[in-house]
Amino acid sequence: MNYLPIKFQHIILSAAMLLLPSFIIASDNISIESTVIFNTACARCHEGECSGRMSFHLPEDAANQHIRRHGGDLSAERIRQLFKLLRYMKEKCSFYPVPFALVNEQIWDSEVLNKFQSPSSQAYFIPLGLLEPGWYQFLFEELNHTKFCVEIINDEFDFIDKDSLNGELGKKRLKFQVEERSEHFLRLTAQEAINLKRLELLKLEDNMK
Repeated sequence: MNYLPIKFQHIILSAAMLLLPSFIIASDNISIESTVIFNTACARCHEGECSGRMSFHLPEDAANQHIRRHGGDLSAERIRQLFKLLRYMKEKCSFYPVPFALVNEQIWDSEVLNKFQSPSSQAYFIPLGLLEPGWYQFLFEELNHTKFCVEIINDEFDFIDKDSLNGELGKKRLKFQVEERSEHFLRLTAQEAINLKRLELLKLEDNMK
């Protein structure tokens, strides 16, 4: 069997993200948009409540009522997906996996980043991928003068870094350290719309720290 080089696999995945507005990321038919909604709105209240790979006992009807109460006017399909995400978080003590990672390509432009923006435009939830120990730097390019909160989280819900950046035009930089090899995620939140034009993730050499 012939396999495509990794760089071409990344190109194909990125192209799929651009062609499909609500790209499905798993056999559970969970869309990227649902994972972004869950991880920017719901996960904050549930990140410390996972059950350590135990069964999730909350009845689906009760969970759906909870989702409707806090999520507002949502379609039945969206509620189903959010329930799956809640159950996964409770049982696996981890974020739902997605097959995309910024670290693989290092730079994403607005076309790709828009897939990870919340419907309110006030948040992003971006999979960084598997990061090795070391120092890294984000370079943000944002269209507005928005002040936003930056949270870097590993797959066990530990906050690696948390900072607040003034969204001035041009590049904003943020350095952070990874101490253990793990999947990492970037969550941005603001009181107004955030519009990222470009995001770059760099691994710093020792002489650049």
